[in-house]
Amino acid sequence: MYKIARIQIYLILATALFLQGGAVNYVAISGAKPDLPLMAVIFFGLFLGPAAGLESGLAAGLLKDIFALDFFWINTITLGLTGFVIGAINTQFFKESKRADFIFVLIFTAFAMSLHYSIAVVLSDSIALGFLEFFKSSIIPTAIYTGLVSIPVYSKLLDVYKLKETEEYL
Repeated sequence: MYKIARIQIYLILATALFLQGGAVNYVAISGAKPDLPLMAVIFFGLFLGPAAGLESGLAAGLLKDIFALDFFWINTITLGLTGFVIGAINTQFFKESKRADFIFVLIFTAFAMSLHYSIAVVLSDSIALGFLEFFKSSIIPTAIYTGLVSIPVYSKLLDVYKLKETEEYL
């Protein structure tokens, strides 16, 4: 049985954040960009369970908070909760299906972005964009794009780390 070591998880998260800050800007489609750190958190929660989802979410969120022009801790809370929730439901679905992976990433990207927006609205009174406008213009395109990018990335990670449905993790 092959597990993903913590150092490898942190390296994947750091790589995702590095790519998010640089190369992803060149593949934006109509302003939408895939959220690579969130995609990695969803992967770890889905395939390694709630503890790994929470830990990777907190780590990725803290890294995003350090480099973001946003309220500090908002990404940490959002990604930590998203990783934990996807990890908590990970045993209830068949995860090796590309279609299922796409749907998970789509739903949980929308969940994380909606949660981020909700927390930002509570903390700030200067957000002019309404939720429905934000949902249509940002959440839907980002969720679809992240879901599409996750298909080959998840397939590669599953092959590299030899993660199978029947094994137990962490």
